[in-house]
Amino acid sequence: MEQVTAFFDMGGYGLFVWPSFAISAVVLIVLYARSQSRLKSVERELAAAQDGRPRRAGSGAGELSGESLT
Repeated sequence: MEQVTAFFDMGGYGLFVWPSFAISAVVLIVLYARSQSRLKSVERELAAAQDGRPRRAGSGAGELSGESLT
């Protein structure tokens, strides 16, 4: 049991190391979730463009449908 405690204490640096791991994990999970959400959105827009259906207003992906943003 003492070895486990020593591992989590990390020579006194555990209070810095473990929160850093936790923050990094949360950031990576959020980044993955947002990337997947954006991918699905772009795939739906691409499928709609290929079917000839009009693009939804306000989707924010004008650069993908060939529209000029200037």
